[in-house]
Amino acid sequence: MKKFAILCGLIAALLCLSQSASAQYARKGANIVDKNGYILSDSQLINIVGRDVFDQTVVGARKQIKSGNGLLWGGLLGIAAGLGGAVYTGVRLGKAGYSNISSYDDFKQIMDKDPSIGALYLGSIALTSLGSTSFSAGIILKTIGKKRLNWVGEQANFARGYSLNVGATPNGMGLYVTF
Repeated sequence: MKKFAILCGLIAALLCLSQSASAQYARKGANIVDKNGYILSDSQLINIVGRDVFDQTVVGARKQIKSGNGLLWGGLLGIAAGLGGAVYTGVRLGKAGYSNISSYDDFKQIMDKDPSIGALYLGSIALTSLGSTSFSAGIILKTIGKKRLNWVGEQANFARGYSLNVGATPNGMGLYVTF
């Protein structure tokens, strides 16, 4: 009974001393932060992951995130402007007395009488299309940039991470270190 109590006490002590493998570094926005939430400076990040990884991955990922944000906002503005143009075109058509346009011939007659309505219509289609394309490209760029920074965070954790654990080993229970 004494041996069992000693063994249980030893396992409990080892469990108290064990440190679980938790991520030391993570991505936040276009930066890498430590486990306390402080943004790592570029020099700290270079010391952890190396100059090559920083130059080839971090710098490019930050540019992708910044470009992706710009394309997202530009795309939203383009979509909004295109839809606004379509609404305005509809209002002008309604005021001109054209409430039922069912064919290209009807649209051609309107363009012959008032070319500005046709230009507004085509312009709104172009703005909406360009805005949608820009928005889609922004999502793709931003996602790729975030994934690249997540990878850098994982590399930083791999470079500095270790854990001391108690668990099953091939010969029973034991203390093991992973790094």
